[in-house]
Amino acid sequence: MSELTAKQARFVNEYIRTLNVTQSAIKAGYSANSAHVTGCRLLKKPHIKQYIQEQKDKIIDENVLTAKELLHVLTNAAVGDETETKEVVVKRGEYKENPQNGKVQLVYNEHVELIEVPIKPSDRLKARDMLGKYHKLFTDKHDINGNVPMFINIGEWDGDDEELDKAVKDVSNANPNHTVIVDDIPLED
Repeated sequence: MSELTAKQARFVNEYIRTLNVTQSAIKAGYSANSAHVTGCRLLKKPHIKQYIQEQKDKIIDENVLTAKELLHVLTNAAVGDETETKEVVVKRGEYKENPQNGKVQLVYNEHVELIEVPIKPSDRLKARDMLGKYHKLFTDKHDINGNVPMFINIGEWDGDDEELDKAVKDVSNANPNHTVIVDDIPLED
């Protein structure tokens, strides 16, 4: 890869930050009259494209959670180990002496404190639900592959053999993926 000039490097760094071609070209030192055209031309150069992609990948690698990290965060939320910071206005009373008359008075002071509170139960349930879906615990659809045999017990058939053959053939045609087993042994009383 050929090296970027100082102007090109300024343009690329500004473009990655703002994603505005014209402003990036102007801030890099290119003419304001032709900044848009110059910026577009620069973005088409292969070595600049490659540099931009490398910088974006570096940013994404540093800032995006991996699947393992996300599962860890969800697990912590599901069991209640995650907390969130809330601002709470605290009102405290103090007894202070009034300098004008010398009497002791109750004076209230308000200030904001940051406290850590557990996440809401609804958020914990949502995290559990997401973990369950990830581990496929709640799927109602079951994939059953294979040949499941069908047993037909006719016992003592009093009808015509052709009717029996037709009935067995109808069942076989209705269930083409199943093996049909016909039991014609008479039932004992």
